[in-house]
Amino acid sequence: MSVFFENTWIKSLELPNRSVRSATWTGLGDEKGYVTDRAVQRYRELGAGRIGLIISGYMYVMTNGSQLPFMIGNYEDGQIEGLTRIAEAVHAEGGRIIPQIVHTGVRANPKAFRNGEEIWGPSAVPDPVTGNIPKEVGKSEILSLLEAYAAAALRAKKAGFDGVQLHGAHGYQINQFLSPIWNKRTDAYGGSIKNRYRFLAEVLEAVRGAVGDDFPVLIKLGVHDFAENGLLPEESVQVARRLAEDGIDAIEVSAGSAASPKDLAPIRKVKRIPEDEAYLADLALYIKQSVPVPVIAVGGIRSLSTATKIVEDRKADYVALSRPFIREPHLIRRWMDGDTEPALCISCGGCFETGLEGKGISCKVERKLREKQEKE
Repeated sequence: MSVFFENTWIKSLELPNRSVRSATWTGLGDEKGYVTDRAVQRYRELGAGRIGLIISGYMYVMTNGSQLPFMIGNYEDGQIEGLTRIAEAVHAEGGRIIPQIVHTGVRANPKAFRNGEEIWGPSAVPDPVTGNIPKEVGKSEILSLLEAYAAAALRAKKAGFDGVQLHGAHGYQINQFLSPIWNKRTDAYGGSIKNRYRFLAEVLEAVRGAVGDDFPVLIKLGVHDFAENGLLPEESVQVARRLAEDGIDAIEVSAGSAASPKDLAPIRKVKRIPEDEAYLADLALYIKQSVPVPVIAVGGIRSLSTATKIVEDRKADYVALSRPFIREPHLIRRWMDGDTEPALCISCGGCFETGLEGKGISCKVERKLREKQEKE
């Protein structure tokens, strides 16, 4: 049996193989961030695809932390019912799923705010992407954030999810505290990487206190900002080591944000296989060499051979894909059944267009094929 299809564990969570569906915004929440029937069906379909671990699209933990339209939220107890439906749908198909929770900080979209909220950030400096100048959060706001992350994690547990993932990458709030691009503070939360880690340490402590020691808590960690005066891998190694010491159960290694040059953003073109695949795998290796917890590689992985080699070469323990599962939610099932041709995804990025229209993300190539067939 291929090492990629081995049975493994992340803490108390048994996984049937080493594939992960990396968190992907689906655009299937309602206007208040509640789960819709279409969202449940989308996750049910992923659950039937034999993916080792499904990570949901990012869910905002406070109403001033939302970004994209039709984003599913996890900010109040009334949402537990819908979240339970997602977890149960995936479990009914034999899958495992954890939600990713986030506050997008200065990159939140004020057009999505409903109660005249403020934009919050670690420092009152313009965001290089939006130009927004946030309110620099004080101790009371930080306490509110910690309570929000903890409450969201507890809702995930009550809803029957198999764990939870913190979003600490791509220029969102946790990454903003870690990165000198956004964090200009001179108090205990700014300056040295030890201080810049403090907010994340407190988030993890609050979440762990809410869900207990046995519930898996993962993080997606941006280890390189790929931007001037940004977070560097040498600092992120220190963060990863502290996370392992503080009880994180697995680290998904990502990098870049909308503030990075386009060719160094988290989502890139994969024109050639295998040459352009796994563009962040070496960063995953860099982190894996320094921590005792499982590491997940992500970034343009399109073929079973590349995924297997990452694990065999011990660059990472798990391999995460995102866009390929939009076109082929049953890709892992296909590979397991013997059809090991690479994913059909061409990395065009057109999948997000329909999400912005309120129709949910969908493969642009498949849409065009259907339109052509309907005209014939």
